[in-house]
Amino acid sequence: MASAAPLCHHPPVLKRVDLPPLTRRAHSSEWRGLWIRVAFAFGLIFLAFALLWLDRDGLRDNIDGHLSFSDILYFTMITVTTVGYGDIVPVTDRARLVDAFLITPIRVFLWLIFLGTAFDFLFKRGWEKLRMKNIQRGLRGHIVLAGFGHSGRKALEELVASGADIKNVVVIDCEEEAIQAARAAGAATIRGDASRDEILAAVHIERAASMVVSSGRDDSSILIVLTARHLARSFG
Repeated sequence: MASAAPLCHHPPVLKRVDLPPLTRRAHSSEWRGLWIRVAFAFGLIFLAFALLWLDRDGLRDNIDGHLSFSDILYFTMITVTTVGYGDIVPVTDRARLVDAFLITPIRVFLWLIFLGTAFDFLFKRGWEKLRMKNIQRGLRGHIVLAGFGHSGRKALEELVASGADIKNVVVIDCEEEAIQAARAAGAATIRGDASRDEILAAVHIERAASMVVSSGRDDSSILIVLTARHLARSFG
């Protein structure tokens, strides 16, 4: 056992709270969702500008009495952001109805987009981390896949083909690229050395239904298996 080289080289982890967290692929791309929302927001602003531009005769500029392109653009921005200075105001019934029934819904949708984006990037991430911690604590009857190289990926494909639920598989690997690939496949992941006690303890090896070792080296594979057996007996 002493001659087996560890899979990863990093400082020892002494506290359970310092262990790498369990992660899983998000249901959708956060950045893709962000750009869609930005595009939608600009589309709504453009629609508001078009409505105000077409109905500009119903507006009055209290500064110089003349409404230019920049004035309408300015009025659009302060209107959709609910900021009103009173320098440009609707004076006809039609202009007021446009503001009440067309511009106001646009304003509301824009605020919903902004609040939804803030929720996703501030609150949802924190909630996802908490959710994954709860999943990690409750791991039971899962499959641990140690190593996600070429053979590890083939092993995952065979597991899924045989009926295993991808969400019930936890992949351990040292390399971030391998972790990203496993996460993209839909498995839960944890980055670290599968031959280390604390990493196997973090995936609750004692409660796993089975373990597949694919480290790429015989000595490391033997060390992982012996460590897993030792921990399973210790916790059991």
